Order: sequence, then structure tokens, then C-alpha cells
Amino acid sequence: MAVLSSLTALSSDRGLVPVLVTVAVVAGTLLLRFIISYTRARLQFPGPPVKNFLVGNLDQTMADDWIHWNREYGQVFQTWNGLFSRVVYIGDPRLIAKIATQNWPKSASQYDGFKPLDGDALFVQTNQERWKMQSKRLAPAFQPNVIQSQYPCLAGHIGNYVGQLDRAAETDSVICLSELNILLSLDFIGDIAFGTSFNAINQGPDCRIAQLLEMILPELMKCGLFPLRGKIPILQKTRIMNRAITELRNMVKDAVKDARRQGLADDGKTKPDKKIFEILALQREADGNYTFNSQELCDNYVAFLVAGGDPTAHTMSFLVWQVLQNPAIFAQLRAEIDASIPFDAEVATLEHVKLPYLNMVLKETLRFSSPGFGTFRICKKDTTVAGVTLPANTTLALWNPAGKQLLHRDPRLWEDPDKFDPERWRSGQPKLRGSYFPFSYGPRSCTGQGLAMLEMTLTLATLFRRYDITPEPGFELEYLPSFTLKPKNGFPIRVTRRKF
Repeated sequence: MAVLSSLTALSSDRGLVPVLVTVAVVAGTLLLRFIISYTRARLQFPGPPVKNFLVGNLDQTMADDWIHWNREYGQVFQTWNGLFSRVVYIGDPRLIAKIATQNWPKSASQYDGFKPLDGDALFVQTNQERWKMQSKRLAPAFQPNVIQSQYPCLAGHIGNYVGQLDRAAETDSVICLSELNILLSLDFIGDIAFGTSFNAINQGPDCRIAQLLEMILPELMKCGLFPLRGKIPILQKTRIMNRAITELRNMVKDAVKDARRQGLADDGKTKPDKKIFEILALQREADGNYTFNSQELCDNYVAFLVAGGDPTAHTMSFLVWQVLQNPAIFAQLRAEIDASIPFDAEVATLEHVKLPYLNMVLKETLRFSSPGFGTFRICKKDTTVAGVTLPANTTLALWNPAGKQLLHRDPRLWEDPDKFDPERWRSGQPKLRGSYFPFSYGPRSCTGQGLAMLEMTLTLATLFRRYDITPEPGFELEYLPSFTLKPKNGFPIRVTRRKF
């Protein structure tokens, strides 16, 4: 009986051998395919060497090592944020124009890192159908006539801004222009997009909104580049960010309730003199229901605050710095402003700011040192554009960090790219499609672009018309990558009232 049992067991074991061999062959084949595919991916595009396979090039990216990669590795190169997380950087305008105008989807793996703050707002929306719906519904609040109608609100805040500068001039005090520009943008955005008075300029460094954003934005950018950092909040900075986000979003929820509680929901019609937050809060569908629910309003209000605050403020600071470094540009700009704006005007009007040269200087600032970093997209399948095959399900970075040697400073695209030269924007000078996109590009370009240009034009025209500006001796403006590019050490200046 024992012998029979042994023979049966042996026969059974021998029957397993072919199965085990088959499994081993299949597993080996799959492993070999993976190794070949992975090796090809690693070699598909040039890029910086990986020093640490666990984090890939992420530490180099966050340490600013990437500022020369475009010139070193070409207009299409790749990095790795870990063993299997690849980012392909796109600096070829032909590819950018194609990807952006065809509106390839945003990369969920990257924008998920921003969702704790912005939820499902238009800025971070990765679902294409939901994006189309939101974009269509938001459009009425950002029509040119609506943007122009925000002038009285903006003029009031610029008047407060001027008051701070006047006091600094009277006392010969140093004032931080970078901080003042941020506070102005917060007051304006808070008023028109929140319906809330932040009183930021008057509060200065004690402004709670400014404090919260300082806790949130630098860490949020890191969570965007490395989403796991936000999902597993081990670091204290991440936990501080999460608490600040909760506080900020609770403030926004209260603003949404107030907008509807204060009797603003009249007949649902959009009036041209309404502020943007009113238009959005009161917009209704044909069935009488609100177009946006409270959650959608909250998400987009927060996005407006982030997108319309720091980037606009930093662009104004960068422009002032560049103009002061270039006397010939300053003289031409001031001559245009002086010819357009009466000396006794405390704040420039809409009629005063039809200023083509200032517009050229703004465009050059946005090329030379724009605060925005670009956009992350993804292609659903292997796609060949202009002879370059972009791999399926890989994050594509349409990247134009300002102040860096990438797309907006690429010598293959721009003559003398590291020179600040507004004349390159003189009418009639052609620009290659996809080579310039400070407000993004294609259907997903910035909804608030017109609003930002209005604020910058009016503020800068008023500033240069009213004051002589002198940076503190020895100060050099340095750029610091955060959620956007910002002045690293502020921008301390002294101002004096001009006399005529």
C-alpha cells in the first residue's frame, strides 16, 4: 500500500512538471518583455542621468538642476520621478501647438496633487467632458465687457495701493513692492471673485489670506510634482498645508453662502455691473436651478484666488525690475505713459491705458520672467507629431518656466533670448506657433487672462506716472521657484512723488 501511494504521488508530481515549466516560460517571457520595454523607455529620449533610482531625477528637479536641461538635452527630453514615473518635457513649438490646440487631456497623476486645494475646478479638471461643461458655464463671467466693468472696484484698490506708496514717499521709508503687489492682487480678487473684503493692503503682513497662501502654495507645488507626498502627509510642512487649506476653503464656503443669502439671487439675469462672484453665484439654468452647486463654486473661487493673485503680482514686480535695469526702455515707456495720463489723475482710467509700448513691455516680461511654469498633459496612445513618437500614458510637460533657459529662452526660437527686448513684440514681427504661452495655449488658456492684463496695465501705468522708484542699494532681484516663480528676497524700494 505504501509503495502504491509513493508511485501515485510521483506520478502526480510528474504531471505538475509540464505545468510548472509552462508557467516559468510564460513568466520569463513576460519579464523579458517588460525588461526590453522598460529599457527602451529609459533610452527613448535623452535626459539627465538618474542618480537615485528610488526618486529618479525628482531631487534634481526640485533643486533647480533642470534649468539647463533644455539646452543640454534638446527640445524633447525625459526625466524620471521614480523607478516607473516618467515625464517627457516638450520644448518643440510644433509639438506644443499640436498638443495644446487639440486639447490633449491634463495628466491626472500630476494634477491630483493640486486637488486638496482646488478640488474639481477648471484649472485642475482632468475629465475632458466636465472641463468642457465648466468652461462653457464660466465663460459669461469673463467676457470683455464684464472684465471692463470691474474697473471701479480695481480703481478703488489701486487708490489704496497709491496711499501706501504716498506714505512711504512722505517718510522716505523702504517699502517692499513685491509684498504690496501681492496684497493689491488679493484685495482685487477677493472683492470681485469672493465678494469678500480681505483688507489685505491695510493689514500688510498680518493679512490672514496671504499667510495661508504662503503655507499652502510652495508645498502644493511639491505635491503636484510628487502626488504621493500629499496623499501620505508624513512631513510637517504637508500637514501644515492641509490645515491651511481647510481654513481657506471654509472661508470660501462662507463667501458662497453669503453671496446667495444676501438677496443677490434676484431674477437670475446677468447684469453688466455685477462682480464676477455674483455672476457665477447667481447664474441659473433653464429649469431655475443654480448653474454651479456650492462645491463647484468653492473649487473655482479658490482657483481664481490662486491663479489671479501671485502670478499677476509677481509679473508686475518682475516688469518694474527689468524696466529699472534698462534706462532706454524706461525712458520710452515713461514718455508714452506721460503723454496719455494726466498728472492730476490719482489712478489711470480705461481710456488712459491704451498704451502699446507698455503692452510690449508686459509681453516681454512674460517671456523673459513669467511666473507660470506650464502645463502637464498626457496622450492616450502612442502618437507621432513632427517626427517624434510620444509614448502612451506618459506625462508630457509643456514647460516654459520663466527666468530659466527653457522654451521662452531657447536660442533656437528667439534671437538673443537672454536679452530683455520689448521691440521683439513690435507689430508685424512673426512668432512661431507654440513658442510663447505665458497664459497656457489653446482651448485651455487662462480664463482670467484679460482680468490679469487689466490689473497689471492700470497698476503699472499709475505707478510709473506718479513715482520715481529706486531699489535699495545693493539689491539684486533673484528668482525663487515656488508654486509660481517669485522674487526670492522681496523687492525693497524707495519712492518719491514726481513733480511737474
